Amino acid sequence: MGTNDRPSRSKGRLAIATTGALLLSASLGGCAVPNATDCDRAVDAVETCTGASLEEAPYSATCEPSEAAHAREIVAELDRSGCEGEAPAVDSKADNPLCLGTRWDPLRVCRNPPPLGEAPAGEATRHPIVLAHGFNTTTENFWRFHDDIIDALREDGHRLVAGDVPAFNTPQVRAEALAAQVDALIEAGHEKVNLVCFSMGGIDCRYLVSPAGLGYGDRVASVTTISAPHQGTAVADMVIEALEAGDRIGAGDAGRWLLELFGVQASRLYGQDGADVALVAALASMSERGMVEFNATHVDDPRVDYQSWASASYAGGLALPGWRGRLEEACQGRVLTHDFERDVMFAAFVPTAPIVAHGRELRPHDGVSTVEGARWGTFRGCVPADHLDVVGQVNDHRPNRRTGWDYVRFYRNLAFDLAARGL
Repeated sequence: MGTNDRPSRSKGRLAIATTGALLLSASLGGCAVPNATDCDRAVDAVETCTGASLEEAPYSATCEPSEAAHAREIVAELDRSGCEGEAPAVDSKADNPLCLGTRWDPLRVCRNPPPLGEAPAGEATRHPIVLAHGFNTTTENFWRFHDDIIDALREDGHRLVAGDVPAFNTPQVRAEALAAQVDALIEAGHEKVNLVCFSMGGIDCRYLVSPAGLGYGDRVASVTTISAPHQGTAVADMVIEALEAGDRIGAGDAGRWLLELFGVQASRLYGQDGADVALVAALASMSERGMVEFNATHVDDPRVDYQSWASASYAGGLALPGWRGRLEEACQGRVLTHDFERDVMFAAFVPTAPIVAHGRELRPHDGVSTVEGARWGTFRGCVPADHLDVVGQVNDHRPNRRTGWDYVRFYRNLAFDLAARGL
């Protein structure tokens, strides 16, 4: 899947510019509802009767009552000419009454962008797919792969198992639980499996397959990791370092946002009864220091196909100058996007975002994993999503109204791609 670009826009005719200017302002709330209706009617009428493309209209910033009156004159003139018709419908955001009937919307205030990626099509995978979830995830809570993903893959004909491993523990312990589910598929007559692994699940999958781990390379055809912290996450380091220094309060301050985001009571880390051993082990495994040690010993199995995807998001959808170059470099030029539309990061990720980004280094990330850290094996590229969006959680509208990100479409294409490669 490659980069999608919006079509270029040239300057339009005067009539298009006039009505387009009115419409954009109405979409932004610059007019009262009655005037917005006049503007919409004018745009619809011009588009229907002249066949002109309002995508070509230039930008504008205001919508004065006098301009709305001019819009009414346009509609009246077209009515007198006997021109009638109905403009084609578009996918508008129905929750905003000012967006009803919108035709020209270059800022995507009202119109949803088209979904990212190709239209999914293909055959079922040769080997079953096993989904491996991340930190503090079960098959029931909101960090899991969205049910729509599982349903869609099964409807496409893929044999699929949603893996279930301990929410907190080391990759070694979690991989053993995952191995039991792989074994069940092998015993059922399947030769191998395809592992699709999210976040910490990516580390579990690598341990499962590595000769230095459980050595399942003869039973696994492919490992696909999604937003996995292959180089660790800096927030985990802060928590672990504070604990090692005996600073329970510091550990609590550093880890509170991270833990509460994952639905973990912070007292489990720094309460009177001491830290939860399994929780600390999981955090240590996700630390940057811990992953240096892991990567040095747990090499890949050459018989297995490894590939990875990263995700990137921005607090408030905003970014400092130079963000595009940094993203391009981190993503190695492989960015699935509509003209680099930035995803709006889930608010709970924002407090720890500077830590994940390594401060002034401003490393692109999704709130938990950096883009560079998510690369492993054949790197397929970056998607505009935060660490929850990438599995369809919290903001599950699809396609995303800002970026066009469609998590179901993405995983369907991922599975069909595995099938096309004989996996």
